[in-house]
Amino acid sequence: MTVALAVVLVGGGSLLLRVLPLLGAARIPDRVTVHAGRAGMAVLAATTVRTVVQHRDSSLAGASVTAPVLAALAVGLGLWLAYRGRSLLLAVAAGLASYLTLAAVLAART
Repeated sequence: MTVALAVVLVGGGSLLLRVLPLLGAARIPDRVTVHAGRAGMAVLAATTVRTVVQHRDSSLAGASVTAPVLAALAVGLGLWLAYRGRSLLLAVAAGLASYLTLAAVLAART
């Protein structure tokens, strides 16, 4: 019974969070919507930075230093391509390919 109650409460809360902006969108000041958009991008950027910094790859020599550097280069390449207006698929593919290529080169040197 408690599981069913939890599912109903979480589902109702989720529905409320999705419907509430539709009902009150006209009453939200423009400054709040601008800052809310920036906050969303800040969360995405922080998640990306945290993931890159904490990235570990045991197949690389000196993995505690090398893996985050390679990940940062790959993410940087993807961000640069996205900034230049390339498609998201191309930016992600180029970042992944650059990481895998550099990791393979470094792993072959050891």
